[in-house]
Order: sequence, then structure tokens, then C-alpha cells
Amino acid sequence: MNKEFVSVLDLGTHKAACLMATPDGAGGIRIVGAAEVECRGVRKGAIADLEESARAIDGACRRVQQEAGRDIDAVVVGIGGRHLEAVEARGYVPIYPRTRSITRDDVLQVVNHSRQVVLPPDREQIMALPREFKIDGQSGIQKSVGMVGSRLEVSTFLATAETAQIQNLERALAMTGRKAAMLVPQPLASGLGVLRPEEIELSSAVVDIGAGGTQIAVFVNGSIVYAAYVPVGSGHVSSDISKLLKTSPEEAERLKHLGAAVAEDVRGGDMVEVMQIGQIQARPLDRRVLCEIIESRMKELATMVRQQLERSGHFATLPGGIAMTGGGSLLEGAVKQFETVMGHHRVRLGVPEGLGKQVHSPSLAAAAGLARFALDEDDDELTTASANGKWSHKVRTLWSMLSGKAG
Repeated sequence: MNKEFVSVLDLGTHKAACLMATPDGAGGIRIVGAAEVECRGVRKGAIADLEESARAIDGACRRVQQEAGRDIDAVVVGIGGRHLEAVEARGYVPIYPRTRSITRDDVLQVVNHSRQVVLPPDREQIMALPREFKIDGQSGIQKSVGMVGSRLEVSTFLATAETAQIQNLERALAMTGRKAAMLVPQPLASGLGVLRPEEIELSSAVVDIGAGGTQIAVFVNGSIVYAAYVPVGSGHVSSDISKLLKTSPEEAERLKHLGAAVAEDVRGGDMVEVMQIGQIQARPLDRRVLCEIIESRMKELATMVRQQLERSGHFATLPGGIAMTGGGSLLEGAVKQFETVMGHHRVRLGVPEGLGKQVHSPSLAAAAGLARFALDEDDDELTTASANGKWSHKVRTLWSMLSGKAG
């Protein structure tokens, strides 16, 4: 992959987003092209229509190519949805002789040991991120190379995906003449897109509300420790409006942006015009009624997210707070609704920072995180962990992105 310029793709239920980025020479990145196009080929994070998905991918990539003046042959792709799973795996190796320093080969060996997890035949690993080392029982070690001990252990965040979905994604890309340079878990990308370094170092969560579903990730001590998917997104709000008010999907989408997720904040008597199916004239509707429909679904979503965060075991201690992002987070009152459900936790709107106005939007959070992940990789850190050299068999950490040093 060309490290001077990287291209990334976030393929969602309603849109395909593509970015091209390059190092800015000061330790950051610069966006040289960005595009979002409509996508109708994805359902709940999985490709449901190859041709429609390929059309969206090609449309987004072509617009970026025109803006950047460079062709796109390969993209770093975010992968999420219900077919993405993440587990914590453990590995250990003895160190001989005990007096010698731990080497990078030892680290690769122990991480490889943690990856020896038996998977169903329809799943495969897409990424392994070491999150913590132990040396002779001492925990909390991030950089073990150079230290001395007799037993090295590791806790590794393993992400897996359905083989069929990976193959469908690769086929959709191939239909456009492009290929996947790397697959990155979308919850990880969303976190890297909007969380600040100090929030990743502490305990923080990111909630990415898409159209078809919501991605959740928890970060602790500089690494992702938990990822989950809730099959409810902003598209379900539109669907509720359409069914209850008997409108077309397009009219429901318009009305959604006129409403809010906290009905009590809306003054009674404010009216909106609703065009129902089969009618030739719009009829007035109290805006508070519209907001009650939206609030019901958003409160349900917030409750489901809280349940997932509680399941992670980290909900009680999230000093870095919760960052809401994705297109659904822009709904009026969404942050306030989540704050109410989350209790004592601080909730904020998460947008990519320091990348320019063209990507300063929650809808581009995952794409921005993909760009950061791809460009911040360290060639010394990204070391092959198996003989075949596939990207999915390489080992890296997030710590160098936070400290500027390899682990």
C-alpha cells in the first residue's frame, strides 16, 4: 500500500463514503479528497446487492479521484454490522534463558499463540490487536520489548467476520476494478475518528449511529477492549414515522429532521405539514406528536446501548465519557436523550477534529478513523506474524498512534 497516499471506504446502509489522505509533514494527516454517495446495496452492515454496492463504491471513489487527481486501486475498508464479532484472547510463552531481554520475536510469538482460536468454518480473523502484556504476573505492561522475565503473556483483541461477507465485499470492489488493502473493524475506526488521545488512554466509549444499526466500542488504557452491534439505527426512526403517519419513506426522512428526540423540549402548538400516502394535500400535525414518535425509538436505542456497555464490564467507569457519532447522532436532542439514559456519564457529539471542514461531520467518523489507522501504522510495528505475509496475519498496536513510539 502506498504510504504517501491512502484511500479508505466506509460502506453503509444509506451511503458510501470515500476519503484519500496523506501525511501532512507535522505528524498529522491531510485529506486530499472526500465524497459521500447514496448506497442501496447494504442491509445492516452486510452487502445485500452486489451491483448496487459496486455502483456506490465506484461513484464515491471516482469523485475522490477527480478531486485528488490520483487513481484509487486499493482501499482500506471498514467492516461492521451483525456479522462482525470480537473476543478477548490470551496467549503465553516462556522466555529462555530467564536473564535475557524480551525481543520483538517473543512478542510476535505470544500474540500468535493468542490467535490460536478455533473458529467456525464460516468465519475468519480480520485483525488482532495486543492490548496488554504481563511479565511474570505483572500486568498493565504495554511495551514489553527490552524488559526481562521468564514468562510473557498477552491479552489480544481479536476481530472476526463472516467469510461470505468478506468475499462479497471483495467481489463488489473487484467489479469496480479495485481491491481491499486492509479490513478494519468499523467500531475501532469510529473511535479513532472522534475520540481524543486522552479519552482512548482513559476508559471511553464511542456510539456510531448509522441508518441500519449502531456500532459500539469501548477503549481502555490505549486500546479497544469491547465491540458490539445493536440492530437499531436512525433508519428505524424514519420507518416508525412512515408507518405511524402513513407517509412515503422520503417524506418520513424529511419529517425526521424536523423533529427531536426529546419531546418535552418542544413547544406544544408548533405545527408541521405532513403529506400522507394517497392524499393530494398535506395536513398539519403537532410537532410534539412527531417528536414523541422519534423519542420512543431513540430512548429504546439508548437503552440497548446502555445494556451493551454494561455487558462490557466497563460501564461503571468511563471517565472519558461517551462520544456519539454517525449520521443518527445529528438528530436534534439525541445527545440529551442518551445523557438521560446513561445516567452519570458525560455524553458528547463526536466529530473528526483537525482534518478540515470537508470531513467535520459525524457521518464521516468511521472514514476519518480508517484514514488515521492506515497512515499512522509504523512499518517497524506492523511486523509479519506468519509466513504468508497477508495483512490479516500482521500484528500492530494502537499505542504508537497515541505516543509516537512502537510497542
